[in-house]
Amino acid sequence: MGLYEKEGAYGAVMDSLDNLLKKCPELKEKAGKKLEELVKELSLEANVDTVKEVASPVDPIEKIKKGFQDFKAYFKTEQKLFKALAESQHPKWMIIACSDSRVDPALVLGLELGDAFILRNISSLVPPYSKQRGHASAGSAIEYAVLHLKVEHIMIIGHSRCGGIKALLGMNEDGSNRFSEYIEDWVEVAQPATKIAKAKCAHNSSFEEQWTCCVKESVNVSLWNCMTYPFVRVAVEQGSLTLHGAYFDFVNGAFDRWGLQCSVEEPQPL
Repeated sequence: MGLYEKEGAYGAVMDSLDNLLKKCPELKEKAGKKLEELVKELSLEANVDTVKEVASPVDPIEKIKKGFQDFKAYFKTEQKLFKALAESQHPKWMIIACSDSRVDPALVLGLELGDAFILRNISSLVPPYSKQRGHASAGSAIEYAVLHLKVEHIMIIGHSRCGGIKALLGMNEDGSNRFSEYIEDWVEVAQPATKIAKAKCAHNSSFEEQWTCCVKESVNVSLWNCMTYPFVRVAVEQGSLTLHGAYFDFVNGAFDRWGLQCSVEEPQPL
């Protein structure tokens, strides 16, 4: 009985790989990385989370130590860049993104040090301007970016399977099913998004579809909340600042961006 008949194409390929690595053991590390990439790709197609299973166990402290050693090597080769950054920063972008570990905007968008001033919080939310300054963290970051760094763009990025928005969708309007001390108070900033999402989605829409829609609408809510900050509104009206919404789908590897139109249209006769 031939090898293909006995074990199929998979068995034949694995036997060939074993034979190759016996002859060329120096290829083992490269082969391991290729196989890990293949398993990740197949797991996404099968909707199975096997990343933890294929990843070699690494001590978390050792991982960040190695990461910094890699950075030091980069630091030594880019002295001109770091000397300039030591004097000042001039980012063109402010990016507001979620704290979720799967959606680091610097990695997703290929940003270098100095490219973007980044604020991360649960669900990428921007609360409306308030003189009581109840959410000073977000307000202070936006103020610094606009008034001091003079950024030219603010982009708010929502993402697939956002836990904060999922919590928002599960909340009763009267707050009777609260389950945490801080999360609900924060995600209520995006409460208007739930009504918009439910109105847009058909009654037979899946929860996943409603969830995705609500994430995108929460980005729009935050964009309009940005406009309640006087210094943001002035910069937008003067044309020195542009606001962008975005949605990162890490399940399918997609990224969508849209703008916020704030201009007053010319009156049209009815």
